[in-house]
Amino acid sequence: MFVNEKALVEKLVSDLRERFGTHYIVRELRGGNNIADIVYSTEINRSNVVFDEYFNAYYYFSDIYNNKKVNLEDVEISDGQIGKKFYHFLRELEDMGYVKIEGNYITSVKKVDAVTKNFIAVEAKISDWKSGLEQAVRYKQYANEVYVALSSEYVSKVDRQQFRDLNIGLMSVSFGKLKIPIKAKKQSVEKLDIQYYIEDRFLKQLQLSEIV
Repeated sequence: MFVNEKALVEKLVSDLRERFGTHYIVRELRGGNNIADIVYSTEINRSNVVFDEYFNAYYYFSDIYNNKKVNLEDVEISDGQIGKKFYHFLRELEDMGYVKIEGNYITSVKKVDAVTKNFIAVEAKISDWKSGLEQAVRYKQYANEVYVALSSEYVSKVDRQQFRDLNIGLMSVSFGKLKIPIKAKKQSVEKLDIQYYIEDRFLKQLQLSEIV
């Protein structure tokens, strides 16, 4: 049906826009060593990029996020250069109203809000659902819902129980309307540092395309 994955992705992007009424869609979003074919959301709750560097997200969630007041000396950063960059980042958080800095003490004013609470990643394949499933599982470290999208004529070959066991959804793409034979259940992500960093990469790409 589709001559290649690129054509399938283009049709899927069009389908997602129509079905969910959203333009918050990014193609080929890198997360570590993995690249999701499509990442999208139906809402954006924050318009400014906060976590431009992963280490800022890591130390913020390790030492600041769940604490009301923190002594900066208790934040163990072995690399002095990263430590300086993180302190500069805390000053930026202060300018944004998230923390207050007094001497060595960091007081949380409010937690950094997520870019979105509805973050969805899709791995697109023409027919190879096993490879798609293997790749899609990796996106669960940052996405609230994860899907494999296949060309519709190959959907019948899928082992649906494997998808359900892993809580990975299935999308069927054709020249007609998008079908979702298996709906992924929305889940919270354990590693907020990874999710927030990837969401900010998503936001940055949206801004580059002038959607936000």
